[in-house]
Amino acid sequence: MEPKAVQFVPAGKKPKVKKKRSMTVSVLRKIKLWLKANKLRCPHYLLAASLFLVSALAFYNYMNSFVYVVLMDDREVGVVKNAGEFETFVADLTERLGDLYGMHMEPGKKIALVKEFRPESSSETETVKTAVRQQMTLRTDAYMIKIDGAPLVPVNSETELNEIVTALKSAYISNQSSARLLDSVIVEDLTLEPCSVCPDNVYTAEEVVKLLVDVNNAGTFQAAALTEPLLRGSLDNRHNYAFINSASLVHSISEDEYRDNHDFAIESNGVNVKTREEVVVVEDIPFATEYIYDEEMWTVEHEVETPGQEGKKEITYHITRENGVEVARTKINEETIEEPVAQVEKHGTAKVPSIGSGRFIWPVENGGAITPGRGFSAWHTGIDINAPAGTNILAADSGIVWFSGRGGSQGNYMIIYHGSYWSLYLHNEVNLVSEGDQVEKGEVIGRVGSTGRSSGPHLHFEIRLDDGTGEWHGYYQHKPIDPLRFFNP
Repeated sequence: MEPKAVQFVPAGKKPKVKKKRSMTVSVLRKIKLWLKANKLRCPHYLLAASLFLVSALAFYNYMNSFVYVVLMDDREVGVVKNAGEFETFVADLTERLGDLYGMHMEPGKKIALVKEFRPESSSETETVKTAVRQQMTLRTDAYMIKIDGAPLVPVNSETELNEIVTALKSAYISNQSSARLLDSVIVEDLTLEPCSVCPDNVYTAEEVVKLLVDVNNAGTFQAAALTEPLLRGSLDNRHNYAFINSASLVHSISEDEYRDNHDFAIESNGVNVKTREEVVVVEDIPFATEYIYDEEMWTVEHEVETPGQEGKKEITYHITRENGVEVARTKINEETIEEPVAQVEKHGTAKVPSIGSGRFIWPVENGGAITPGRGFSAWHTGIDINAPAGTNILAADSGIVWFSGRGGSQGNYMIIYHGSYWSLYLHNEVNLVSEGDQVEKGEVIGRVGSTGRSSGPHLHFEIRLDDGTGEWHGYYQHKPIDPLRFFNP
């Protein structure tokens, strides 16, 4: 409180209040007294008024010749008269862009107002605003993700790193319902470092996870990150490297301009996520086969007396994966759920009888010509008989079916034992007899086809001379002979 601020008044009297006169009234009063003292007359009044008016106009023109030069990174873009209006425009533009991106923004280029005396200059407010809209870049505070010290991409906040780590660990968890995650770790060191970047460089946690998973799968992180630099499709609430203009919210820039404004580089081979899971699986236990030998059955004959049945076992594994790919598996526990049942097979031991006549008939019904160049030779152990698919195949002599099944290059084929000879029938559409069957000469035993390694429907027919064993143990065991020797006169 100032001294003498409190006024003491005798009892029964009102305090005196000094009335303040306005400055304007005081100045006019002094001018009037000066004029009266100097006894100026009317002409003098007019002269004084004229001089005052001229001086005021000159002062006004002088002050009005000052303008504000707008500089962006020390480069002039125009002049404005009202500095406050321009500052409000820049602040509003920055705020609107911040709302668009959902983050705090600051101009990327330095914007300065310099007051200068330019008598001939006129205000270019709208032109300057347009130039600023087109040229102004933006920056925002962000956090650069680093992988083992190498920069990756920036994110908006510190909390997004935790989201990224959690999502990466979840990305490689097995889909097996019986799998239980034991642990999941990221091999590399993920850290954050404060940075300032243009807003379109800022990635969401979801985008970072997608990029890292993509590079783990394809190994092309940088190419994936910069394929569409101006507009990343997942940023559905954002625009191009955004500049607001009077016609629309967005002013696009070229890819070269975009790269010039990038101030960070993606330099990473991604991250490696190592998981360890406990998986419980049920596996089959193969059944064993027991053999019973019967002297009353031919060697080629066999039958299943008791069908085998596979057992079941429950096994617990600990599986280690890197980026979802299994790299190690350790058996922790094994428990039998169901014991297997052995299969019992009866096999004959009696020698297959020789029932062939040693004289053969043509093995294809209704004839058929031999394919040119596919007769018997040193490299072709039989003859190829052309016939339409489905034509009946006949047993060339009576005998016992030693084999009826399928081979790789042979397709469906049969081997018949005749005693002194063996006959073979290859590439069949279907076999109509089974192992151990006794067939008669001329009996239909199959259909012509083109199975296995074949260029078209035909029967590959062979006759082989028995080596004296009366048994077939290998394809080249018995010597092949030219079948035509049995048919030519």
